[in-house]
Amino acid sequence: MAERNLENMTITLTKEEKKALKQAALDNDMSASELVRKWIAEYWKKQEAKK
Repeated sequence: MAERNLENMTITLTKEEKKALKQAALDNDMSASELVRKWIAEYWKKQEAKK
């Protein structure tokens, strides 16, 4: 993977939300961080399409 300029971010989740996030990541064969970055990218793409 190409070197990227990544930063850490802290979020607060319930135990159930954390478990669901980890399971969703496993279901998609990626890390939770990768899944969140994917969701953010999809959100930005949808926002750009609205303009």
